[in-house]
Amino acid sequence: MEEEIQKLYHEVFKVAKHFLDQSVSFTIQELNGHNEPTYQEVADLANMLAGVINSLASSGGWNEDRIALNARQAALHMEQMALCIVNEDDTGLDVARKQLDAMDFV
Repeated sequence: MEEEIQKLYHEVFKVAKHFLDQSVSFTIQELNGHNEPTYQEVADLANMLAGVINSLASSGGWNEDRIALNARQAALHMEQMALCIVNEDDTGLDVARKQLDAMDFV
């Protein structure tokens, strides 16, 4: 089961990397115009994926719990970034970006 959790976690990591890359490549107004899917929709999916990882990890050991917590934390930062994009809050986006970027992905 640990291999499946690692694969799902890798997907959360790819989404987080996409959020970070896009947030430095585009202005907040341009990000707000990206709507296929929106950043909020992507963040919601990352959150759901983090929930699946948590459910699977609950039957595992310490490393799996740590992965589940990291996935959830990354999803929360992405949700915060998405909210800042919608509200065109440059300062908040910068804070959320730095928090996500500072994460140590296992």
